[in-house]
Amino acid sequence: MTRDEGVALIKQVLGFRTGLDATIVTNMQFVQTTLELGPTRPHWLVSEDSFTTTLANDERIAVPVDFLEEIDQAVLKYVPDDTDDEEVDLDKEDYDVLRKNFRGRTPGPPEAYGLLGGYFRLFPTPDAVYTIRMIFYKKAAVLTSNIENEWMANNPMLLLGLAGGIVAISLRDTVAKMEFDRWAQQGRVLQAAQATSRDMANMEMQVGGPH
Repeated sequence: MTRDEGVALIKQVLGFRTGLDATIVTNMQFVQTTLELGPTRPHWLVSEDSFTTTLANDERIAVPVDFLEEIDQAVLKYVPDDTDDEEVDLDKEDYDVLRKNFRGRTPGPPEAYGLLGGYFRLFPTPDAVYTIRMIFYKKAAVLTSNIENEWMANNPMLLLGLAGGIVAISLRDTVAKMEFDRWAQQGRVLQAAQATSRDMANMEMQVGGPH
């Protein structure tokens, strides 16, 4: 579903009111930002493999511009140039702990990292250009044009329900607000069901849970 199709649905519930398009879009963008701030994020916000490189004598790697949060199952990995060598999972630790543990270490290939502000901090300090692979929760494309982003493709009821509810409240339209609340609730149920079914699919079950 595209952005403008979502706007049309919200306007329909509001009795086909005119002059609301810009307001509705603003609230759709606001709700998207709020949802992406957490506390939980849907699996379809997971990025593809993303590669970056280090700089010699610089411990910092800037986090991607669309970065939201790391994923438990995907730590940063150092990818050796030699294709016969396996990727190396980097250990994650608090920045202060890493500074202490690696104090005095000769620069070299990365072994560990911390996340501080807008940077991943690698230890030991890289002594050359190394390739780093990462997978992370990413921001969806902002609905500044008539596109279908991840929210509109996978759970439009949650986004439209929350955005429409804000507009309905501003219009003092309690009937529309009730309908938008129903949409949002259905969207939350869908998101929870998607997460559960994805986690359990193809698991070999036993008494007490998967193994």
